[in-house]
Amino acid sequence: MNITIVGAGAIGGICGAYLTKAGRDIVLIEPHEKHRNLIRQGVHIDGVRGELEVPLNAISIDQLDRALELVLLTVKSGRTVEALEPLKPFVGPDTVIVSLQNSVNEDIIASMFGAERTVGCITGWGATFVKPGHLRQASEGGFTIGELDGRTSDRLGAIKEVLDDISETVYTDNIYGHLWSKLCINSLIAGCAVLGLHVGEALAPERNKGVFVHLVREVVTVAEACGVKLEKFEGLVDPSIFKRTDQEGLELCYSIFDMMAAVHGGIKPGFLQDLERGIETEVAFINGYCARRGMERGIDTPINTLVTELLQQMETSRISPSPEHINLFEQALQRTP
Repeated sequence: MNITIVGAGAIGGICGAYLTKAGRDIVLIEPHEKHRNLIRQGVHIDGVRGELEVPLNAISIDQLDRALELVLLTVKSGRTVEALEPLKPFVGPDTVIVSLQNSVNEDIIASMFGAERTVGCITGWGATFVKPGHLRQASEGGFTIGELDGRTSDRLGAIKEVLDDISETVYTDNIYGHLWSKLCINSLIAGCAVLGLHVGEALAPERNKGVFVHLVREVVTVAEACGVKLEKFEGLVDPSIFKRTDQEGLELCYSIFDMMAAVHGGIKPGFLQDLERGIETEVAFINGYCARRGMERGIDTPINTLVTELLQQMETSRISPSPEHINLFEQALQRTP
């Protein structure tokens, strides 16, 4: 099976390195010539799994000359359509496209190529683009894959075999439940980014916890309104806890934040990293996605809407991240019935 990774950033580059190391037939499509030439010489990876240096078979899209079998999509969510459009001449009846991205991009892919060519995936580990040619795996984790309609298929086994060369992979019959649960986490991390803080710092004050409970509750409420049965966070925590408003329920939510801070507290939100690099964040496809889906169903999402607006203002340098923005969140809640 030939493998094409679309995007040679942090996730794509690390996947490419491990698949290359495993001897897979792989190419990476990378649009930037300088970066492409650099990683051909060798990409350096460090982080939680130690150090690795591997030359990658990086090409430009106009150098692609074969029918596609397995495509791993690793570009930013905002580039999904732009990255996939040039692949259309190379897509055949047996091509499978797997999104290793954030957000729920499977529906976009299915609209372009059909659900029969789309497999859903959750990437349970994080990575950072340190600089061109230098990537860092920030956390451990595996992959969860599933057909969009929940059925079991033979091709899942073939995809698992490939992804296992990168990290342990499991099946699910509820991929949308996993995608929306991850959306809860990513939306929360975006909220931390608005405050300009690492995850642990942002989740520590009780005042912040009170706001972030509302943020996660909005995502859970919208997901359920969309008919999604949410899966547990990392297989442990039932997201429906965040719908509770009694004191015991709130204390449980706060303890979940404390647990997240203990495990992932040192992580700088990727949204902040994007702002520092001067590139567009994915907030429109994370919190903004929740807000849009909520609007379709008449559900207010004041916190996720505000996170989207503030981060988009930060992208154009109209405002800067600051812990003081917690005031704006509280004001938004006061205006909401």
